[in-house]
Amino acid sequence: MSPNGYPWPIETTRLENGLRVTVSPDHSAPVVAVNLWYDVGSRHEPEGRTGFAHLFEHLMFEGSVHVAKAEHMRLIQGAGGSLNATTNPDRTNYFETVPAEHLALALWLEADRMGGLVAALTQETPD
Repeated sequence: MSPNGYPWPIETTRLENGLRVTVSPDHSAPVVAVNLWYDVGSRHEPEGRTGFAHLFEHLMFEGSVHVAKAEHMRLIQGAGGSLNATTNPDRTNYFETVPAEHLALALWLEADRMGGLVAALTQETPD
């Protein structure tokens, strides 16, 4: 049993840009999971203007500067992985599980989405 009370180690650090990174190695299967949590959800929406958190969740799959619409999904699934996202009152999260040798792909796709979504959005995107 690790000091955190779980049967596996958990390490958390905060990067200079404020991003909190948590790693929990488990070598019992040849896969990795990438799970990004944004601390924003439906409870942050103004009264009378609901649905934006869920809309933004869906917009995150509409492409980015380097990845065309639906390509994120195609690349992850083509690598043998799966992905999805959820919107909750306190958070929105995006997650992938891929064969371990494709960790770099999953991280690159999330970094591109995080840094290149706004530049790729047009009026036609939500239409």
